Amino acid sequence: MEPFKFLVIDEAAQLKESETTIPLQLPGVQHAVLIGDENQLPAMVKSSVSDKAGFGRSLFERLSSLGHTKHLLNIQYRMHPSISSFPNSNFYGDQISDSPNVKKESYRNNFLPGQMFGPYSFINIAGGKEEHENAGCSLRNMIEASAVVIIVQKLYKVYKAWIGSKKKLSIGVVSPYNGQVVAIQQKLGRLYDNRDGFSVRVKSVDGFQGSEEDIIIISTVRSNSGGSIGFLSKPQRVNVALTRARHCLWILGNERTLTRSNSVWGTLVRDAKYRRCFFNADEDEDLARAMFARRRNVDEDKDLATRAIVAPKRNVLYSKADAEKLCFQLMAERDGSTRKKPVDSEDESQLDEETSCRLEKLRQRLAALNFM
Repeated sequence: MEPFKFLVIDEAAQLKESETTIPLQLPGVQHAVLIGDENQLPAMVKSSVSDKAGFGRSLFERLSSLGHTKHLLNIQYRMHPSISSFPNSNFYGDQISDSPNVKKESYRNNFLPGQMFGPYSFINIAGGKEEHENAGCSLRNMIEASAVVIIVQKLYKVYKAWIGSKKKLSIGVVSPYNGQVVAIQQKLGRLYDNRDGFSVRVKSVDGFQGSEEDIIIISTVRSNSGGSIGFLSKPQRVNVALTRARHCLWILGNERTLTRSNSVWGTLVRDAKYRRCFFNADEDEDLARAMFARRRNVDEDKDLATRAIVAPKRNVLYSKADAEKLCFQLMAERDGSTRKKPVDSEDESQLDEETSCRLEKLRQRLAALNFM
């Protein structure tokens, strides 16, 4: 094999220095070009000790910090100008220009009616609730997940009207939390698999780096009164999420939580309001209906647990087992179920997924209250 004189390393900001030394050892290399973006996600380092020691730093970052000249590729060809505006001003110092192709009127696609679903919008999900997923420590927000599903359903209805026109539509659903990714994937199921010309991909922010779609829907998940958003505040992660869309970027989140986070997300919310791209989710009838239904289910399950804990008869203390049976009986009465007997370990596997999930939540609530 003839020696390589020129070495080009793409996504160089994602490579650890130790990894970059591998191709640099190729015999005959006289010139090396590193292409990357330190404003996007760096290499992943799981060990906190290694991370603090700088093991995750890239050669790209090191050379940049030492003052080596960088050449900025300052024209973007992907995003509608309404989408590129915020990342450009907040991460790139307004140094990026929009190419002529994205400025054309034909590049603007209103896939759904209404200003809420224009090229760029922040959709406020005020009533969401962040919670840990059933089998792990990752977070999810089921009301946001319901909103995502409704939006995808609306887009599919639009796509069906295109059948025969050879048009295609790609949708990316992005969330920083794997728990939310799983929740949305489960809600969507396999309904949109193998749909020629219509694709839906649900991934974490990290999983979407380097990808692009016609429409990106971001589910930020966090919803609390204190403004706590954890690693969601990392600017590189925000930048990746905001720069994946070609035609439309719709951000779902809790305005109050994100504004109180003292992070770039607060700046984003204020910018959306200033640009009149801020909307409350309940302004859309379909979203309002879906969120109401989801909140009602959550509230009813809470009420069932409360009714089970407060015994119907005075001076009666229920055991855990009795309370669980009562919970299920109340659920059956509410849902019009024909099941008359309580849930036993032998037949619990026959319950549908939603009922099993609700019952498990009730059990967790009862356990937390230290029943007998």
